[in-house]
Amino acid sequence: MPYYDVIVVGAGPGGATAAYELANAGISVLIIDKEKFPRYKPCGGGLSLKIDKILNIDIKETIENTIKGAYFSYKQKEGVFLLSDKPVAYMVMRDRFDSLLLSEAVKSGASFIDESHVKGISNGKNGYEIFVNKNPSPLPSPLRGEGWVKGGFSGDKVYNCKYVIGADGANGIVRRFLYPGIKRTLAASIEAEIPVDEELTDNHSHYVHIDFGVIPYGYAWVFPKKGFLSAGIAGFKGVAKHPKRYFEQFINGHNKINGTTEYKYKGHPIPIFNKPLNLTKGGVMLVGDAGNLVDPFFGEGIYYAIRSSQIASTVVSEAIIKGKTDLSGYDTKLSTEFYPEFMAAQQISQFVYTFPRIWFNVLSDKPELAEQYYNVLRGENRYSIFLKEIKSIAGSLMKTALKKGFLQLFK
Repeated sequence: MPYYDVIVVGAGPGGATAAYELANAGISVLIIDKEKFPRYKPCGGGLSLKIDKILNIDIKETIENTIKGAYFSYKQKEGVFLLSDKPVAYMVMRDRFDSLLLSEAVKSGASFIDESHVKGISNGKNGYEIFVNKNPSPLPSPLRGEGWVKGGFSGDKVYNCKYVIGADGANGIVRRFLYPGIKRTLAASIEAEIPVDEELTDNHSHYVHIDFGVIPYGYAWVFPKKGFLSAGIAGFKGVAKHPKRYFEQFINGHNKINGTTEYKYKGHPIPIFNKPLNLTKGGVMLVGDAGNLVDPFFGEGIYYAIRSSQIASTVVSEAIIKGKTDLSGYDTKLSTEFYPEFMAAQQISQFVYTFPRIWFNVLSDKPELAEQYYNVLRGENRYSIFLKEIKSIAGSLMKTALKKGFLQLFK
């Protein structure tokens, strides 16, 4: 049976980054993914500019557009442009972006197999056994519970490893192996890539459109790509009833894409952060979406998948060098770097999505708040500081916004 120091399940940004870092450290690593690469991935493709501070791989060739701000609207009726002098974020198509990271991992020495379903994980003599089917047959239902995940199965091939990194997303098998009965907080999302005239995307290339109020406790978006506009909705409080209706309402009410029929939409869960969890057990650890490491304010996951994978690979490398099996240092680092920021973002999210009308009025009256948030995306500010600023002016802002909202009821 083939043996590797580390097996990474999932070849998205998190899995590819972990494999890249480990391979460059001279560690034998295998990446396994169920899809055939390159593959389409439903995702808005927004990547905050702070990625430049942590990623050593040159991603310029995958950047569709560089964003300098947003057009914020409320129920598509009122809007305000809040643009910055400096870049805020990048737009990428996930098939190209993910493939670039994966290719860099392979160039660094990582092994990779696609179209391979991890059917189960079992404790082995020297670590773990990974059972894999090399065909696109459906996975067993996760509703069968813990038993089928931990033993009593067969596969076309069995791989052995000392450590397992779960980078296989919200519904991944590694998460179910680690926490078979845990409940997750999922945001419901629908997204489509809509082909449009190049002139339209050129005019839209430097900003995104964010609408509050179209979907309860969430937002809608339009992100510009080359020849496409990515449009979608996300509800951050459970699964909204009739999400397709909200999505179609947003599309039909958008002056640039209404009447468009040449697109296919896809729904997918966003495993937003809810509360801190220990993401290691034995030699198994979770990164990115698999560990619910998703910004609870705007749902950004790519940056956190990459950063958590860098932390994970460092911890695994140190464990291998020192001959230890304890990976708890990963949880410790997340508790200082990730969780305080996520909890601050969570508080902001609760205010914004509970009172979207008030928040829109706040942004209209205090546009400097948008710049402070843009600095969070650039890595020049922190959510915790942004939250303090909102709280420091909350009293006057609430009074003004409530008064404006009340008067608008009679217009």
